Amino acid sequence: MEDYRNIVEDVLKIAKSKGVDADCILNTNSLLSLKSEDQELSEHKVSSSLVLGVRVIKDKRVGTSYSESWDKESLGQMVDSAIGFSKYTKEEPLETIDLKRADFLEGTIDKVYKEDDSSLEEKIKFCLSLESEVKKKDSAVKSTPYNNLSRSESENLYGNSLGTFCGQKTRSFSCFTSALIEKENQQSMHYHVSVGRKLSELNLSEVVEESYLHANKLLGAGPIETGHYDVIFKTDELADLFSCFSGLLSGHSAMNDTNPWKNKVGEVLAMSEFSLLDDPSFEKGFSYTKFDNEGELTGKTTLIENGKLETFYHNSKTSKFFKVPNTFHAARSARGSLGVSGSNQIILPGSTSESELKKDRYFEVVKMQGLFSGADSVSGNFSFGASGYLKEGDNILTPAAGITISGNFFELLKEIKMMGSTTHSNNSRGFFSPAIRFGGLKIAGK
Repeated sequence: MEDYRNIVEDVLKIAKSKGVDADCILNTNSLLSLKSEDQELSEHKVSSSLVLGVRVIKDKRVGTSYSESWDKESLGQMVDSAIGFSKYTKEEPLETIDLKRADFLEGTIDKVYKEDDSSLEEKIKFCLSLESEVKKKDSAVKSTPYNNLSRSESENLYGNSLGTFCGQKTRSFSCFTSALIEKENQQSMHYHVSVGRKLSELNLSEVVEESYLHANKLLGAGPIETGHYDVIFKTDELADLFSCFSGLLSGHSAMNDTNPWKNKVGEVLAMSEFSLLDDPSFEKGFSYTKFDNEGELTGKTTLIENGKLETFYHNSKTSKFFKVPNTFHAARSARGSLGVSGSNQIILPGSTSESELKKDRYFEVVKMQGLFSGADSVSGNFSFGASGYLKEGDNILTPAAGITISGNFFELLKEIKMMGSTTHSNNSRGFFSPAIRFGGLKIAGK
């Protein structure tokens, strides 16, 4: 990290010599990716990248530039490019570099940067198992078209011209596999993901079981009767649905008049039991970060409490615009401009037991298609293809595929019937929620 810090310091020295305020972000990533096909390693890819980005502020105008080279000449050209670009931008009096901190802030902790104690041979064996274990489940498994094991290591450094420096290293593993089942000229496929900080933390049996389970159960499934149904989304699908409307919580989009909730802070927008937090240090969360991309210390933020919108994600600029406290969610990659972003999102559990929540008939969504293209973040309307099960309790009445679910996200939050008392995580462990039963969603089937 010391060598990389020297690069950032060189950029800031160049900016200072040219009379501009500046901050610099350095992102590195190294990736090991393994795939198997027909019980042989079909991919063994190792890649790495280093990207350096500078933001300069001169005469209240902001310019950005980035470079993938870090020799002195390239660094000088990068700063000159940012200064040149700033001359053609509008004035941004609220976008300033204000944070001054004398000590280096180290964000690397054992939780997110565990030693990789697995050999390459062990990784290859694990990768091959992603395919072989699925095929052992059933002779009807035609193939595992998608399977992968990867290890990612990244390092992020931030520094500004006021002497603030912070850095963090992370290491993570992920794997997924899939099951393509074919019987009587019918096909069905499903895949599942697992993440961890070490190879030993990946759940091989879970990705195999889940991939096979749903591919098998949805084989031959067709549409159910058109009508209005209570709906429960699997946690991954619920996370994707909320991701489609993430702009509703963005102070950046509110400042730019693209957020329909812009003037609704303090209003009740969801069922009274619904509360949503963002917590980068959440014990079970995978999206850990100690500082944002302005170098500020992060912390827990309550976004929605008992149905009432409390605040948006803010950085220094958006908080000044709205004259509200900064929530320290500044987001800027080496290649990008200043925005906002969250970390671990947590919907607090409700008061209903899972058995009560699942009483009577409901539809459980386990797979969605076309969600992002079928969602309008301004109107709140959405429409997407789905597969899943018509259920009563934990009993499957009938599997279903080829249906379309439509509704309005704003109304959806108000039409929550029940919230479960047990918290579940999505596969990537960045979204946590109880099971939620939504009322009266339109399902178009047969």
